[in-house]
Amino acid sequence: MRELRLVPAALCVWGAAIAVIVVGPWAALGLVAAVMLALLLWREPGQAIFTGGIGACSVALAWWRVAVAQGFNAHQGITGMISGMPKELDSGSWLLRLQVDGYPAAVPVFSSALPQGAVPGAMVAATGQVKDPTRPGVGAFVINGDVEVLRPPEGFAAFAAGVRERFAAAVVEHVGPHAQGIIPGMVLGDVSFQTGEEQQAYIDTGLSHLSAVSGANCMYVATAALILARLARGGLRAQLAAAGVALVVYAGLIGPEPSVLRATVSGLVGLVAVISSSRAEPIHALCLSIIGLILVDSDLAVNYAFALSVVATGSIVALSPLIYQALGRTGWPDIFVRVLSVAIAADMATAPLIAAMVGRIPVASVVANVLVSPVTGIVTVLGMAAAILAQISHVLAAPVLWVVGPLGGWVRTVAEAIARAPHATVEVGPALVVVCYGWILAGFIVARGRIRRIE
Repeated sequence: MRELRLVPAALCVWGAAIAVIVVGPWAALGLVAAVMLALLLWREPGQAIFTGGIGACSVALAWWRVAVAQGFNAHQGITGMISGMPKELDSGSWLLRLQVDGYPAAVPVFSSALPQGAVPGAMVAATGQVKDPTRPGVGAFVINGDVEVLRPPEGFAAFAAGVRERFAAAVVEHVGPHAQGIIPGMVLGDVSFQTGEEQQAYIDTGLSHLSAVSGANCMYVATAALILARLARGGLRAQLAAAGVALVVYAGLIGPEPSVLRATVSGLVGLVAVISSSRAEPIHALCLSIIGLILVDSDLAVNYAFALSVVATGSIVALSPLIYQALGRTGWPDIFVRVLSVAIAADMATAPLIAAMVGRIPVASVVANVLVSPVTGIVTVLGMAAAILAQISHVLAAPVLWVVGPLGGWVRTVAEAIARAPHATVEVGPALVVVCYGWILAGFIVARGRIRRIE
C-alpha cells in the first residue's frame, strides 16, 4: 500500500480546487476538513496532517486566482501572448487562448478571422464583446471580437515556430496528402493541416489522443533519448537527464499550453514505469504530478482533458496488469495481449468521462487503438528525427518521411474506416457506461481468480 500513500492528498488537492471554482471556498474548506477527519478516524494522523495542509494550499491558491480573475478589467481590450495553436471551429471562426500578464488563466478569444502571423508565442491585441464563460473555470470572461498581431514570436518561441514551419514544409513536399494532417500532429502537435472531417474521425474512433501530442508521444521521445544515452554508455543519472532534457525541449517546441503539460506529465509517469517501478512507483509519480499541476494551474481541476489524461494513465498502471493476466490464457501472442490490455484499461476508465462530456462514446476505440499501436511509436520517433533533419535540409528529411508517410496514412485510414462503420459512436449516459464496464471489469477479476486457482 506504500505506493498509494499520496492518493488521498492528490484527490484532496483536486477536489478542493474543483469545489472552490464550482461552489466556493467555504465548501472547499469543508471538503478538506472532512478528508482530514476521515483519515484521523482511519488512524492515519500523519496522512491527515499532510493531506489537510496540501489541500488547504490548493484552496488558498484557487481562491486567490478566482478573486484576481474576477477583479480584472477587460472591457478596453487585452494584450497577450498566444498559447498553443489557434483552433478553427465548425462555424468557421477561430479560437485563440491568450496568456495575459496579471491574469491567472488563459483568456479564450473567438475571432471570425485569423490574422497573418497569429502563431504560438506571438503578441496580439484582442478587442470586442466581453462575455461570461459558459464553462466553469478560474477565468471570468471570454472575448468575441478582433485580433491584431503586435509582434511575432521572440526567443525560444520564435525558434519553435521556425521548427514547426520547416517541418510542415518538408511534410507537404515529401508526404502524400493522405498523411499530411496526422504526421505534424503526432510529432509536434500541429493540427493546422487536419480538416474538420479528419479530426472528427479521430474523435469518433478514440484516436484523438494521437491526432495531437499525447502522453504516449512524450514517453516515446523520452525513451528514445534514454536509449541513446544508454548506447553511449551513460549511467542511470545521465540517462534520466537525457530523457528529462528531451521532454523539456519537446514540450517547448509544441507550446506552453495545458494539454502539453498534461502530455508531458503522462509521459514522465510512463517513463518512470519503463525505467524501474521499484525506484519510484508509477502511481506515486502520477499523484505527485496531479498535486504539482493543480497547485500551479487550478484551472486544470475542471478540465475534462486533464481528467481523461489522469484517468487513462492511472487505469493503464492499475488495471492493465489485471486484464493482461485474465487474457494470458487465450494463447494469443504476448505482445498483442499486452497492447490489448492497455487499450481495454484506458477505454474502460475514460468511457464514462467521455459520455459525460459529449453524451456518446466511441464503441470501437479498443479495436482502433490496437490496429494503430504498432506504428504510433515509429511515427513519433522517426517523425522527430525528420523534424530535426528538416531544420538542415528538406532533402535530408525526405528518406525518413518516405518511411513515416505510409505509417501516418495507416492511422488516418483506420480512423476514417471505423468512423464510417454503423454505430461507431453510441449515445449513452455516464451511469450506464459505469455499470456496463463495471461488469466487464468484474469478469476480468473472476477470470484472474480462476487462473490463480488452476495454477
